Amino acid sequence: MELTEGQWALLKAYEDRNYVDFIRGHIVRDYPALANDPTLRDRLNAAFAQTRMLRFTREALIVDFLYVEATTPGFYWIPAVMAWLHKPGVPAEQRFEMLLQGTRKRQHEMKEQD
Repeated sequence: MELTEGQWALLKAYEDRNYVDFIRGHIVRDYPALANDPTLRDRLNAAFAQTRMLRFTREALIVDFLYVEATTPGFYWIPAVMAWLHKPGVPAEQRFEMLLQGTRKRQHEMKEQD
């Protein structure tokens, strides 16, 4: 069976929506209050599209990106985050991973201070 370019695009869009819905289910399981957020599905779909635009390839980082979007709406539009992700020299995916590592380190340090 051969698919036209349009059919292939529709199939890919359907697959992407299913993937985002699957991750959304995990997010809602981990953060039950988000189940009532009427914007969550659209925000996650937009964030997923952003990972594609930024050329993410590692599933774990795509999932992390969606989790951050779920808990911090529009985080990737914050000027400092946007500048960091689009800064030349290092792929955006690697920069996002560095951002997560820095955030986690800072959270750990703050817990140690308590």
